[in-house]
Amino acid sequence: MLVIELNKVTSTQDFAEAVSNMLYEDFIVIAKEQTKARGRFGRSWYSPPGGLWFTYVKKNFKTENIPLIGVKVAIAIMQIINNFINSKIRWPNDIVVNDKKIAGILIEARTYENIEYCDLFIGVGIDTNLREFPQDIKATSLYLELNKEVNINISDVISEIEKYINLNSKDAIEILNNNLSIKDRVIKIVGDNWEKTCKALFVDFMGRLITECGIFEAEEVYRVDVV
Repeated sequence: MLVIELNKVTSTQDFAEAVSNMLYEDFIVIAKEQTKARGRFGRSWYSPPGGLWFTYVKKNFKTENIPLIGVKVAIAIMQIINNFINSKIRWPNDIVVNDKKIAGILIEARTYENIEYCDLFIGVGIDTNLREFPQDIKATSLYLELNKEVNINISDVISEIEKYINLNSKDAIEILNNNLSIKDRVIKIVGDNWEKTCKALFVDFMGRLITECGIFEAEEVYRVDVV
């Protein structure tokens, strides 16, 4: 597979989207540093040197398989992190250790004229060897948790992603609920000019968060915090 390695870029997602039309095979963009990385809803993504920042692009991906792809990739990244330390998934797609974010995922897609297929952009950031974070970011890294540097092989990550994106949806949701960091906890759910505080229960078969105060789609929720 084609692997494009960059020292510094605005974001691997930006670069991948810019060159995708010129390529006909799956490819990976990896950067040592991102200056304008983005997460869900365009939020900034802290990614200086010391982390594993990449976008994996799957060409000719069936559009019908996009639902729950974020859940499946989150499971894959959780399994990678679990090789070093126990982690869980904070709905919809953050990986956390003791409620501190250690990895994040951004899923985007660009359809072709034949909308049955698309280019699937899987953006992943893993805080591997970061030694500090700005005070306003509640995050951690493998280095901070283990007090030693770690190395994660990108080929192992891609293999794990490939393994789980082919998982059937029922099994994916079951794994998610068994590893849901907010399950049976009081959380604050923040959306566009609204927020609610209540107990989280589980994620349903459609990937929606079921709580004591309602049902929430990932697309309408900006952030979820444990109270």
